[in-house]
Amino acid sequence: MGNIFYFVYTLIYIYLIVYAYRLTPRKDLQYWFFLAVMGALFYDCFISGIGFLIGDGQFLSMLNYLRFAMHVFITPTLCYIAFKLAQKMKVGIAQGKAAEIVVWFLIAVFIVWGFIHDLAPMDLVPETVWGVLAYTHATPSVPIPVILINFVVIIASICIWKKTGWPGLFITSIIMMFVGAIQVESLGQIPGNAGEILFIYGFLLAQKKVLKNTVCEHS
Repeated sequence: MGNIFYFVYTLIYIYLIVYAYRLTPRKDLQYWFFLAVMGALFYDCFISGIGFLIGDGQFLSMLNYLRFAMHVFITPTLCYIAFKLAQKMKVGIAQGKAAEIVVWFLIAVFIVWGFIHDLAPMDLVPETVWGVLAYTHATPSVPIPVILINFVVIIASICIWKKTGWPGLFITSIIMMFVGAIQVESLGQIPGNAGEILFIYGFLLAQKKVLKNTVCEHS
């Protein structure tokens, strides 16, 4: 039954990727990072959804290891994406070069931390929850790097809200924080994955806001 949710999530990500492509006329580094994040989340849902078709074994274990690897190396770029959105919305603290250096430093820290937390242990074991077959850590622990990345986005979204009066990204970030904390053993990661979709949609709304402001400035 849970696989149906992942099938739906996969289709939603395809739509969001196409929407982001059409929405963004200038494909800068922020866009490519965002595309990579959506691609990683698409892969996450796709592999989780088809795991029962592949079956337990080395191949599915490798596919799931790649799922964790994508999260480790790609998810931290959300810090840069949030920073660039704040910069484009004229948030004062995001205009200096020092702020960008701090952002890149945080990205490096989160990648190293995520590698130690998720990839180095090499302890993935199969688990079936609500019909969804996926590999997870033998001894699950709190994903502190992911939580801190979300905090960085929340801080950026607060600055954006204060500067523009637009709370959209803040709202979706807070919802993601609370939904991600939901632990319903019978549902596995399904609620958290739904929160990620809303989180990503918040970034798309923010990008749309940026483009709208740009048009207004040039009109």
